[in-house]
Amino acid sequence: METTKSQTTTPFHFDESEVCNWALPDGAIARFGRGSIHNLVLLPNSDYLAVTTSIGVWWYELTTMSPVALWETERGMLGPIVISHDGQWTATGNGDGIIKVWDIPNGVCITQMRRESEQISGPLRTSSIKQLAFSPDRQYLAATGMRDDTVFIWKPEIGAAHAQFYNKEREHRRRVLERPVVFSPDSRLLACTGAFDNFDTQDIILVWDVVSGECIASLTEQINFVNSLCFSSCGQYLVSGGYNGTVQVWNTKTWEQNNTPLQFDEARMQVCYSMEGVLHAVGISKESAVVWDLEHNEKRYTYREKGGYIQYALFSEQSHFIVAGTSTWTVWTPENTEPRKYSHLHLSSFPNSVAFLQDGKTIASGTRSSTADNVRFWDIEKPLQLPKCFQQIGDEHVVSLSNFGQMLVTSYEYDRNSVWVQNISENTLPTEFTHPEKKTIITAVSLSPTGNLLACGDSEGRSYVWDMTSGVIRNVFTHTLENGKDDDKVMSLTFSYDDKFLVSINANSSVATMWNLNGEKKNNRILGKGIHRIAVSPIGDLIACGKINEIQFCSALTYQPSKIIDSSQGVSYPFALSFSPCGRYLASGEWWQEWRMKVPIRLWEVSSGKNVTTFWGHPTDIQDLAFSPDGKLLASGSYDGTILLWDMKPYINP
Repeated sequence: METTKSQTTTPFHFDESEVCNWALPDGAIARFGRGSIHNLVLLPNSDYLAVTTSIGVWWYELTTMSPVALWETERGMLGPIVISHDGQWTATGNGDGIIKVWDIPNGVCITQMRRESEQISGPLRTSSIKQLAFSPDRQYLAATGMRDDTVFIWKPEIGAAHAQFYNKEREHRRRVLERPVVFSPDSRLLACTGAFDNFDTQDIILVWDVVSGECIASLTEQINFVNSLCFSSCGQYLVSGGYNGTVQVWNTKTWEQNNTPLQFDEARMQVCYSMEGVLHAVGISKESAVVWDLEHNEKRYTYREKGGYIQYALFSEQSHFIVAGTSTWTVWTPENTEPRKYSHLHLSSFPNSVAFLQDGKTIASGTRSSTADNVRFWDIEKPLQLPKCFQQIGDEHVVSLSNFGQMLVTSYEYDRNSVWVQNISENTLPTEFTHPEKKTIITAVSLSPTGNLLACGDSEGRSYVWDMTSGVIRNVFTHTLENGKDDDKVMSLTFSYDDKFLVSINANSSVATMWNLNGEKKNNRILGKGIHRIAVSPIGDLIACGKINEIQFCSALTYQPSKIIDSSQGVSYPFALSFSPCGRYLASGEWWQEWRMKVPIRLWEVSSGKNVTTFWGHPTDIQDLAFSPDGKLLASGSYDGTILLWDMKPYINP
């Protein structure tokens, strides 16, 4: 069946050479990465692909996979996206419950709605949007969330609420899986999933009459949980794809299954009818995506991700098959069944730690990932270039620069009792340090800035310190448990710049303890409670402590607070801290709060406690901050999957 390309005009006209500057926040000079992928959708009968990410909606030209536009960056944190059947409108939903409807040809938002958590049934309410669906006639827009069974229906042209559908007998949704929702071709029916029971053992499929609000079918024959739903173009069949590799088909006249459920090996099944009316299913697991032609029971396309992670896979009505791998797009089209590969910057894991190399021209980032790109080197002068990637042992990777200019990577795995340290600068083999307790769980690691000491914290509140040269344990510190608790894991560890002391923070009590590394236990001191992050000044013995609503400075010599910066200056959850190389300034990055569109990064003058400037750029939690060796640049790594580079020269006096 021959299709024609849409002649609808689009607002996509950007020059690709300017991509690194699109929607850059004030004060930022570069962005590394484009945000983690949450969803993909093709513009019907056209060559454009929309990708929702943590920072906004990226539009790509399909034949080259070049970016052509970036929308909805005011808040970011987008999840689902859907395009109307005529290709004129698109709707996006985010983690705050906000839904926006966009006029695609004009590139403008025409209406906005919100899914309020107070309107949702069940005790574990959240406003987050997980799935969206337009009715084919564009009269209705449906939205589902997570941890509840409520479906919201709006009239999208005016943003007016139409109805809410939910089963009053099943209001205790606990799963955080996506809840698929779909309209029938005549826009009369809506199918969605619900909880089978209050124990959330499996799904049911509920079918509603959109006009009357009556539930006309309750399909309970699910083998497990439902990942996707679709109607056939003739409206005679409803198909579900399960999380356990099953595909089930129902007759919409009798609501009986057409045949025995089809079973595949893949973890999640995404079902879709092609424009020719052929039912397809994409089986998606961590490292593979397989398209099945269910009419002929044969594989059509197969994709495998070696040593990586599949972020998303899409099979469209137009028979396009697109896979977003760890760092590569793979695209099949009906005109060209040979896959085309394109590099992309929507990397699959977020930067958990950041550091500059000694030359100040490269940023290193570590991730919480076991994939092949878990340590990355970014060229500051080439933000559009893919980073140089390294695969290190372990799941949690921390990058750090020693006083001698060596870039060191520390890593560990949750279920193993070893820590690995590797000198990336010299490309040496990793050195393994084994925890003396075989059954312990390692929860934190840290290297001293001198590169001479390694600290490891565990789930029992103990901190071990190794001599890096000899591999011998030289210190063991045990946190005192409180209130009869049998564990209080070490949440973070930080060395002083001269190896004189180590500061540990324990998770349950948030107690920060300063341990003397010269062996004199009497000098060990508790810095305080409610501390979640600390930073030690590179000059002197000043310590900055990040609490929920304040930053407290204290002396490592007198153990007394010297200054407190509190919520009166806007401080809230300052859980990323970094001193400038000169020690006169402190940068603080915060975690997201629901009343904010963006998360602040604040620069403080240490001596006065004055807020020198504030940057608003990332839409969610700041994971780490790092100054360049000359103090002229600041890098911020965020849970949104990007690193922003900030110009410090206007604010810091040399």
